Amino acid sequence: MTRLQTLKYLALLLIGCVVSLFIFFSINNRTLVRNKTTIDNAVAKSELRIDDELNKINLVIESLGFFFENNAQVSQKNFERFTNPFLQKLSGIKALAWSPKIEKTERITGSTLPVITETDSLNNLIVSKPRALYFPVRLLNPLEPLQKAVGFDLNSDSTRRSAIDKTIKTGEIALTGPIRLVIQDNGVPGVLALQSVIDTASKEVKGLVLSVYRMDDFFSKTLASELKVVDICVHDEHTDNALLYTSVSESTELQKLEKIATKRRINAADRVWNIHYIPKSQYLLFPHIFESYVVLFLGLVTTFLLTYVAKRRDGHNDRLEARVRLRTAELEASNEIKENLLREIHHRVKNNLQITSSLMNMQKRRLTSKEAIMALQDSQARISAIALTHQKIYQDKDSKAVNLHEYLKDLMEYQKKISASFSYKINCPEISIDLDQAVPLALIISELVTNAVKHAYPDITKYNELRIDVERLNTDNISLTILDNGKGLPEDFDIENAEGIGFEIIRALCRQISSKLTYESTQNGTQFSLIFENKV
Repeated sequence: MTRLQTLKYLALLLIGCVVSLFIFFSINNRTLVRNKTTIDNAVAKSELRIDDELNKINLVIESLGFFFENNAQVSQKNFERFTNPFLQKLSGIKALAWSPKIEKTERITGSTLPVITETDSLNNLIVSKPRALYFPVRLLNPLEPLQKAVGFDLNSDSTRRSAIDKTIKTGEIALTGPIRLVIQDNGVPGVLALQSVIDTASKEVKGLVLSVYRMDDFFSKTLASELKVVDICVHDEHTDNALLYTSVSESTELQKLEKIATKRRINAADRVWNIHYIPKSQYLLFPHIFESYVVLFLGLVTTFLLTYVAKRRDGHNDRLEARVRLRTAELEASNEIKENLLREIHHRVKNNLQITSSLMNMQKRRLTSKEAIMALQDSQARISAIALTHQKIYQDKDSKAVNLHEYLKDLMEYQKKISASFSYKINCPEISIDLDQAVPLALIISELVTNAVKHAYPDITKYNELRIDVERLNTDNISLTILDNGKGLPEDFDIENAEGIGFEIIRALCRQISSKLTYESTQNGTQFSLIFENKV
């Protein structure tokens, strides 16, 4: 496995895991956002419900005050008949009551007044101590469960007395701070909503109307649905933030959750309540949605499967590439063997031709006829041209072509060894000749050069020059020109009807390579030209 493949697999794993985790957290984050919206809605609805309930308190107290201002004598039965609708429709109210104003002189001289009571330190009812002013509970609804509270003096403790003094002074509704209720308090704070009632004749205060609230009942019934989402802690700002109510299981939890609590201030009649809304833990903790884990699992499984498939495919490709490389190496080795064999064949052909040429030399030394010797020399020249071709073939690295420039140079050097009476010039670009054309072309050039050397230069004392020009006409065709500065051809020379085996060979070879030989001859020299197609 290559380093690049390792990086690819790691990238696949990384991208797949990142995408899976992103989707996982997106699903859970969507739930967290929805929970945040639920919390915000619960806080907003809580404020509206509490404010609405406090407005109802004002309405009830004002209705009771108006009732007692316009009725001098009210019986328990009439009181219950008037207040029952309030108790039925307003679930937050614990009780409604009427407390007349009784001064000390009335307490001493009156014979029909009930026993006035107050509470001791253990919240037990005892006979009230003498004081200048009393506000005992006279009428109470519901009466039966709260019978013992009848006669309780509201003016017997400072918290209630402070609210009484305020409502008498302002004539407005006043709320007490957190107090301990006389009956059924269960250790839970309560509050009283009070309003003074004025005697229309004397313009003096004749008593108090009040509604009693136990804070756990008030908030649990008012915020029944909202408390499923948030816990609340309510403090009375006017009594040093004394605790009115909390739904938090432990008092220390508020301090721990202070940073996440939403704080609101609500005006409750003449007081201010500070409310902390604390989201339930299930709305704050990471939701761990089941679907998100399914998506995460499927994403990770898919990632590992893709990585496995990619690795397996790469392994398969590597094995195929290894097979291809092995097969290629085998083919290259086979080709090399074949090329070596081919070179060896060309080498041996060239050696055999040289042996044939040597045998002709031996034969020449035994001959006396000049014509026979000349015939053998011409044959030797042709054999040498063919041998040189095979030499160039096996010297080529691919054994597929002959370098024309090198061949012409070696051919002219061979001719120089036979006859040193001329000089030569070669103008030839780097061109490779196809094997099928190399031997015929070599023989044509050899015949033309040999004829020029033998017949064009009768005077060896002059500067005799033979020039060979090769030009690439286009991608397929090549022009070859052999030019001498000799005496020229006879006037009646016709290449098509020229006698002699040399031109017969030339004509046959030109037909073989699909080329036509042309010539121009003057007293200053002869030029032979041919154009052939090169397939390399």
